[in-house]
Amino acid sequence: MEVSTDLVRGCMLYDFKVGLSAATSSRRICQSFGDRAMNERTTRRWFKKFKSGDLSLRDEPRSGRPQVLNDGVLKAAIEEDSSLTCGELARRFNVSDETVRLHLHRLGKTFKLSKWVPHTLLEVHKRQRVGACISLLSRHRTASLFNRVLTSDEKWVLYETPKRSRH
Repeated sequence: MEVSTDLVRGCMLYDFKVGLSAATSSRRICQSFGDRAMNERTTRRWFKKFKSGDLSLRDEPRSGRPQVLNDGVLKAAIEEDSSLTCGELARRFNVSDETVRLHLHRLGKTFKLSKWVPHTLLEVHKRQRVGACISLLSRHRTASLFNRVLTSDEKWVLYETPKRSRH
């Protein structure tokens, strides 16, 4: 059973307020939520934080390299050329591939058919698809496609294979 960190931290704060030790609190949490829910070292660190007067259940901001990728600039680059890969975008903006991937995911983009496309359809796209379906149905009612099909020993089918710009 996967337990949220907010729930476990709330239990630790309760145990701290009641006056239990970090070791006892850790054992109780592991007994209730499973052995992987919390370890004693982490419980001691949180109890030390509570003793200092900080009763918030949030993590401290971590140091490290800040993400310097602007979502607006990234979105403009994708709209300009949707066939760019994460590696090309990472080299262009001088960040890691994973940073580009995270920002694209946050923008709701996914990579399909060698292009970055919206992950979910917008209302405009849904209306366009409904319009195309209605057009095809009305065309079928007036002049059926099956009246123009000629069959014999062989079947000939005309199809279009879209050319992918990158693989």
